[in-house]
Amino acid sequence: MSVNKYLEKLSEPFGADCVKWRLQNLNKEKTEGYAVAYLDSRAIAQRLDDVVGQMRWKDEYKPWMPSKDNRSQLCTIYIFDDELKEWVSKSDGAEMSEIQPIKGGISDAFKRAAVKWGIGRYLYSMKPVWVKAKRQGKSMVVDGSELPRLQQTYLTFLKNIDGPGETSAKKPPAQKTPESKKSNIAPMYEILGVKKQQNNNIVRSLLRIKDLKSEDKVATVYYNGEDSNLKVGAKLGRAVFSSKDTDFGKVHILQDYDLAA
Repeated sequence: MSVNKYLEKLSEPFGADCVKWRLQNLNKEKTEGYAVAYLDSRAIAQRLDDVVGQMRWKDEYKPWMPSKDNRSQLCTIYIFDDELKEWVSKSDGAEMSEIQPIKGGISDAFKRAAVKWGIGRYLYSMKPVWVKAKRQGKSMVVDGSELPRLQQTYLTFLKNIDGPGETSAKKPPAQKTPESKKSNIAPMYEILGVKKQQNNNIVRSLLRIKDLKSEDKVATVYYNGEDSNLKVGAKLGRAVFSSKDTDFGKVHILQDYDLAA
């Protein structure tokens, strides 16, 4: 079976019981903040097991771009393609986290690589929810009293994805293809140059991206892997960037995007 046959099932929404919530942008008093939906590594691994089979996917970790303290790693998720008779891979990276640095960093890299396969990507379009916060050990977490409201907000979000009249939490969003990945919003960025870099079987794309809101602003951005949509002249309607400090200075990474119409 071709890997393409797996993509629709991999990208299906998860039930509300599988979705976790983390806090960001707390207020000054640290009593409230935005709750952001995410999937944990166990849910992602279970999805891969269910769709692909335990023996037909694997993950691999390597040091990522050199940083000042070497606290970053790249995760590659491989899925075996029966038709091609080879492993197909997608990669992404993350820095070590503040809590349980090694375990947390590896988990974050795994989750980001899974998004490249479509697992949980739909959650990027869900708006954060303002909630009460409480302290748990050294961390701030979502107050337990908010969980029923968050679950209901998530179910409502799924209905909007499915369309009017749909109530199923299992119906997958439209599969993103080179055509359907186009958004109907105005272009915000234009790709001026693309260069492929390969090191130890890890492929990265080096992009020169122009900010169309500022004619003189051109940035060099990394993208983990290759993508036929990212070519010279392509315009992006939405782009999610991250940045990190390395021995060579600050670098910017394109995490996700939509093509402009």
